[in-house]
Amino acid sequence: MPRTSDPPTARIAALEHDADALRRAFLTTPVFALDDHGLQTRFEEFGRTALALFRETTRSAGGEQSAQRIEAAYHRVHEALQAVAMLALSDTESGVPAHGDGRAKPSPHDLRQSVIRRDTQFS
Repeated sequence: MPRTSDPPTARIAALEHDADALRRAFLTTPVFALDDHGLQTRFEEFGRTALALFRETTRSAGGEQSAQRIEAAYHRVHEALQAVAMLALSDTESGVPAHGDGRAKPSPHDLRQSVIRRDTQFS
């Protein structure tokens, strides 16, 4: 995580790097092993850092662009968490998941893969 003595731009760049690493970990670690890899703790630390940076940059001149970078980094991690949550919830469902109109839902594995493939969209 970024050190508080670093200038905000360096800390934002470090946060973006941490977001990409955390996102990759969420998307590639088996659901049953998430706790073993300390991802919850890493996510909580990431969230605290992002919030502190967000508060700091919104008060400074030129803070709008910095705030957008922080928000985008947080969004990348949040999207990965949503994919993991869908995967975890689908493990508890029985039968073939389907939409209300009878169309089959994509498998959770496909959902994680689609999030991974879109990685370049946010980079």
